[in-house]
Amino acid sequence: MKIVVTGAAGRLGRETVNELMLAGHEVRGLDVASVDAGSPVLCHPVNLLDAESTATHVQGAEAVVHLGNHTTSYGLPARKVFNENVAMNFNVLEAAREAGARRVVFASSVQVIRGERWAREGKPSGLSRLPLDGDMPATPTNPYALSKAVGESQLRYAAENFGLITVALRFPALMSDLSRLAQDEPHADALLDEAFTWLSYWDAARCIRLCLEIPLIGYRCYFPAHPRPWVRQPVEQLRRRYFPDVPVSVPLPLVSFVDVSRLERELGWTALDDGFGHREASPPRGARLS
Repeated sequence: MKIVVTGAAGRLGRETVNELMLAGHEVRGLDVASVDAGSPVLCHPVNLLDAESTATHVQGAEAVVHLGNHTTSYGLPARKVFNENVAMNFNVLEAAREAGARRVVFASSVQVIRGERWAREGKPSGLSRLPLDGDMPATPTNPYALSKAVGESQLRYAAENFGLITVALRFPALMSDLSRLAQDEPHADALLDEAFTWLSYWDAARCIRLCLEIPLIGYRCYFPAHPRPWVRQPVEQLRRRYFPDVPVSVPLPLVSFVDVSRLERELGWTALDDGFGHREASPPRGARLS
């Protein structure tokens, strides 16, 4: 498959390019930044705010992985983050449609469904329910999260009006080494309503690949995350302490803050990287887990 990856110079972009190339796909990377000489793919310098240039570089693609957004609203003007992310998303979707690409995978964020609740504040949770999944309603509370929520709506629009297969992945905190974060107590700057969720870059890239390879229709929204929280405490103990009033949609005691059953059922995906250098054997490419 001929696949264009935007944001290919970033950490997730590089991992995704590598995963796709190992699977035998033909990959073209796009990024406003340059990549080092060791990158597995030539990265074309493209500003996604330039609609004409974006369309030119997406020509010939059968699918697009869209990772190229501002990654935070902290330290940046709110208007810049929101307006430019939304414009980049529209330019990429239009370019994909014009190129005849059939599928677009978009990196959304857990921030779409959580509030600004810091551990140091002692505020009640704003989550609508636990465990978290891709069907949670969007409740963005900052410009970055709002741009991602709008991005999900843009994908739904493209699926419903132009027949594209579109997938939004609400990634939690991504990391290559969980030991940097794992601890016995959440730090004062922890965002509690992310429910201590995380995922390795490798597992995120695997999920992106499966979203391209597994037969799907219409619009999909998933929340891929590792079932184990990064805080070293039992899940039910954490729930009672930090989420006592949040409705729970599964029988107690709660064993995970995330529900990936739809990912397992529809993509055959589950997290295989424990964050400490150990990975379970990956199933055959494109195969569903039993």
